[in-house]
Amino acid sequence: MRDGRRFGRSLGLRDWQRAIRKLAAWESPGAPELKPVREAVEAFLIHCRELAPATLRKYTNVMRQFQAFCEQEHVGTLAELSIDVLERYRAGRPLARTTSGRELQTLRQFFALCVRRKWMADNPAREVKMPPARPQEEQEPFTAAEVSKMLAACDQIGRGAYERIRARVMILVLRYTGLRISDVATLARSRVKAGQMILRAQKNGGLVLLPIPSELEAALAQLPAPRGVDTEPEYFFWNGRTSKRAVVGIAERTLAAVFKKAAVVKAHAHRFRHTLATDLLVKGATEQDVADVLGISPNIVRKHYAKWTPARQERVLNLLKAVHAATFLLQPESQPVIH
Repeated sequence: MRDGRRFGRSLGLRDWQRAIRKLAAWESPGAPELKPVREAVEAFLIHCRELAPATLRKYTNVMRQFQAFCEQEHVGTLAELSIDVLERYRAGRPLARTTSGRELQTLRQFFALCVRRKWMADNPAREVKMPPARPQEEQEPFTAAEVSKMLAACDQIGRGAYERIRARVMILVLRYTGLRISDVATLARSRVKAGQMILRAQKNGGLVLLPIPSELEAALAQLPAPRGVDTEPEYFFWNGRTSKRAVVGIAERTLAAVFKKAAVVKAHAHRFRHTLATDLLVKGATEQDVADVLGISPNIVRKHYAKWTPARQERVLNLLKAVHAATFLLQPESQPVIH
């Protein structure tokens, strides 16, 4: 009986507890709409369509996995979902802690949308515990010797001069600019002018400019045009026709080959950002300075990059020695005489 009308309908369930919850949802006055899981998932993905393509792919993958689980478990509507169902789904997902946490965040966003649209009364994913964070491994900046090994390794990878030159220039761009590998792979030639690189535009319309050394400027000028470009190339490493995802993948594989040949332990592209940040801090740059260069917030600099290093300790010692040498609270002629 609902709204004074009697109707017959199969619950489509064999689980008694779930059947009771579903029946209660049908019969309760003002109960949320019995929204099919499949339709809710489609609505959520449409809601996310303005996100970056890479982010949307991740959301789509998570929601398709969850939808498949619901179909396998004969969970047809949102009313049948509970914490128990979610925890059973999570238990069957052999994911690393970081990936598991990101997936749970996506599910929380999905159910939050369902609550806002009044398809559910509450968000069951908020009751599922977030997996413990993995202890962060200390990031060490590259040494000058390690960077030299990488540059030497560039001459030993690939099948010809084209791949080797590109690899060398990529290493130089990473080392001197601290750009992310995705930004390096899609670096436009228009961003390099008169010995400077335009990092990004600020919200106030200003530009963040970074001087680049003559070594990098010369290497970029001599870089061959990307394969498949017949006219004046718009980018340094990308022909502009393949997808961004593809060109970033090529760059990542190129660097992986360099790191392997150089035999540098735990080498990856992001360590170049850490290296540049450390160099800037040692030279006296503020956390805001480093944040402007890397395109992040000062809080992120403080959390991930402002590690205390022997070089920074040496700088502090030298600064204090200079202060002490210029400041005498007790001049030699005014020192007290002890009898």
